[in-house]
Amino acid sequence: MNGDRRYNDRRGGGGYDRPPREMHTITCSECGKEAEVPFKPDGKRPVYCRDCFQKHRPPRRY
Repeated sequence: MNGDRRYNDRRGGGGYDRPPREMHTITCSECGKEAEVPFKPDGKRPVYCRDCFQKHRPPRRY
């Protein structure tokens, strides 16, 4: 009985006590909109907002 309850408590979280990701404000390299990304840009590569990133992303293969 006790093991079942522990399983149910663990099932949904997935975060494993990780702190929330630090977000960094960027200006999209394509459209110029302000956006937030979960990494610190190094300035060597372009950084895109969510919409422009989808345009530059290679098509998925199934």
